Amino acid sequence: MKCNINHRDSCRDTDRIPEYEDRKPHPRPHPKHQAETILRCGTSVGSTPLSCNGPILDGAAWYPTVLATVALDTSHLIDPTVKIDFSSLISFKTTNDINYFLRLVFKLSKICCGSPIPLGTWSFEKIRSEEAVAVVGSFVQETDSFCFSWCGCEDCPDCCRYIVEIVDQQCYNIDFVAVNSISLTALAVGLKKVY
Repeated sequence: MKCNINHRDSCRDTDRIPEYEDRKPHPRPHPKHQAETILRCGTSVGSTPLSCNGPILDGAAWYPTVLATVALDTSHLIDPTVKIDFSSLISFKTTNDINYFLRLVFKLSKICCGSPIPLGTWSFEKIRSEEAVAVVGSFVQETDSFCFSWCGCEDCPDCCRYIVEIVDQQCYNIDFVAVNSISLTALAVGLKKVY
């Protein structure tokens, strides 16, 4: 046994030094789950110019105007979180530059296995504004951006279709309104089993 007189802690027994070269590393255990992210882009329908004469009626039934849809399959994920993003441009033309009002109600629903499940509603409102983009004669023509996001946890993952539609409109002195440049995306984050 060799010892350094000045440093007694550096003593070592050369006969007891393990052979590190012969040791094999232990395999690391594989995780049972790993994170997965799914991103889907939707299909936008857009709207034809909507008149201000009120909703289309069949007796007392209201037919919503579908703007965009996106399909998302989370059936293989565990406890997924889903985020839906909607964006659009809303253009309208008034019949009067002094007094006008416009309100559109957007609804997000999902259909998994049957009837639609409502997830939320968002409203776009515009009243007489001095910051109109263009004033020509006695009317106003304007374009505004409109967007919303929804986020929720899925208790029962499944293949679902998410739908954005206009379910109500209220207007005064509006000649027409159109919803264009629509984008609808779905993002899901969760765990998946690793076999």
